[in-house]
Amino acid sequence: MPLITLDDACLAFGHVALLDKAAFQLDPGERVALIGRNGSGKSSLLKALAGQAALDDGRLWRQPGARVAYVPQEADFPLGRTVFETVADGLGDVAKLLVDYHAAMVAVAEDGSEAALARLEEVQHRVEDAQAWRLEQRVEQVLAQLRLSGDAQVGSLSGGGIKRVALARALVGEPEMLLLDEPTNHLDMKTKDILKSALKDFDGTLIVVSHDRDFLDGLVTKVYEFGNKKVTEHLEGIYEFLQRKKLENLQELERKN
Repeated sequence: MPLITLDDACLAFGHVALLDKAAFQLDPGERVALIGRNGSGKSSLLKALAGQAALDDGRLWRQPGARVAYVPQEADFPLGRTVFETVADGLGDVAKLLVDYHAAMVAVAEDGSEAALARLEEVQHRVEDAQAWRLEQRVEQVLAQLRLSGDAQVGSLSGGGIKRVALARALVGEPEMLLLDEPTNHLDMKTKDILKSALKDFDGTLIVVSHDRDFLDGLVTKVYEFGNKKVTEHLEGIYEFLQRKKLENLQELERKN
């Protein structure tokens, strides 16, 4: 059963058409790159798939109840909180309880007063009643995977650190579909490698808008090419796709000559 189907999709920027009756289908577990020139509609379509924007026309169907996480190019969360608080937000309603527990643990470590111990015990009982231990462990697991300190202030991190926080916040809820818009912009190689390693371990459906060929190589297994207001499916990874396009361009140049 497909996770998403798109039929006769139309998108425009003002009076300029970006997509005209585009169509494709995404199945569970697929790993897809969306590539094409800037302004071809990739990011706009990604927002529509995430439910944060609407098509101008056409039909978008998403499997009912599917968990979808979307990571935009820029951080869409406050920078004045701790990494743990920000990442835990990805768990929804239980996030506040886990944040309270984490804060109580820090308070006990810092002063060990009777009041701090009593507060920790009270919050611990609430966590146990909600059976939230697994989720607390999930936050810690994702923080370790992306090499993040939960006690750090998000605003004190580099751009690469903030990008890792954004990805951790998306992954912690164990989405079935993860949508990433230019995840490697302005990142150094070390941070790119950390992100790529985490995404290779992700077993859901992955959709990435990116111009970074090295990052996409070995990460995606299918390419959707945007151009001429259409979306063309290529059943191959980014390296194979680019090699074939290069050969086709050379053959076309020879033909013209």
